Amino acid sequence: MNAFLSQIGYKIINTRVGQSVFRKNYLGRALVRWAGSLSRMLPLDAPQYVMIDVCNVCNFKCVFCPTSDRDLLKSVGRKKGMMSFSFYQEIIDSLGAFDGKITVLSLHKDGEPLLNKNIADMVAYAKKAKVSSTVEITTNASRMFPDLSNKLIAAGLDSIRISIEHVSAEGYQKTTRNYKDYDQIVQNVSHLYHEARRRRSQLKILVKIIDTGLSADEMDKFYRDFGGISDIARVEGIMGWSYSELKDFTLGINPTVGMDGITPLKPERIVCPEPFKMLAINFDGSVSPCCDDWTLNLVLGNMNQESAIEIWNGARLSRIRELHLKNRRGELAACAKCQYMLGVTDLFDLDRSRDALSKKLGYE
Repeated sequence: MNAFLSQIGYKIINTRVGQSVFRKNYLGRALVRWAGSLSRMLPLDAPQYVMIDVCNVCNFKCVFCPTSDRDLLKSVGRKKGMMSFSFYQEIIDSLGAFDGKITVLSLHKDGEPLLNKNIADMVAYAKKAKVSSTVEITTNASRMFPDLSNKLIAAGLDSIRISIEHVSAEGYQKTTRNYKDYDQIVQNVSHLYHEARRRRSQLKILVKIIDTGLSADEMDKFYRDFGGISDIARVEGIMGWSYSELKDFTLGINPTVGMDGITPLKPERIVCPEPFKMLAINFDGSVSPCCDDWTLNLVLGNMNQESAIEIWNGARLSRIRELHLKNRRGELAACAKCQYMLGVTDLFDLDRSRDALSKKLGYE
């Protein structure tokens, strides 16, 4: 129950309304008391959150995203590709072997999932397999035309996170560098919202925009345009990603809050909670400990040779957890200068439980 409530609470507090009432009502106070609850739940029988990158390429070239920088990807040797439906089925079947149920299965990591022609069938297969409480997608919505939206609703998709890149054609062109049909994005979201309501679907629609220096008027326009065609609309902070020494993904903005747009960055944070609660399965079957491993270099194993349970309980992931708890994450190149972990919500903070967790997990 705690895992489910923390996911729901995280979404609630990251709305425009939620930001104003957080810590002022019962829910807000309850969420504050849950800070550190992850440590009491560890070790988990199954990851709370699993990402499957069904497509690691994107049709946008957003200025803040490593996937858009071909030279950067070439420099770190990252390959590109599309996950086949048959391999995806094998992965879902492997996830079904966990004793506990995964809280959220997200069909997204580095790329745009709607570029995979099998995306609706992938949602349906995961829903039928019942490997998770929730199946979600994150998309830029440029390919979310009515026919595909209808298929996703029919497949039983539980949640969709829609990334809005700006609030005008000019802004989109500047941010994505190759797309400017803002009105089409609004139409796509509107159709999805109204069609889901017409069908009485349980689909929850979260629309978000990254603050790349948006003006107050632009933020207001975002809420006006999407507040009425979404369940949650929020402005997120820009993220520095892992390997932040290779490129300034924050575009010189120097953010003070994390991606949720609320949590203050904590430069002194020692432990990243992601390796303790999630797995990220890349398009080629390699498995990363978090969504931030865009280089695909911090690999725990490969689903072509190992099961999800073997990787989750394996020595490589255990070693990463140990290094974080012992304040030695600097020995991991992908973790050493990762800015993402500095803004992770306090609901998952593990710093105060380092000693107890080290003993509990056998790292003393």
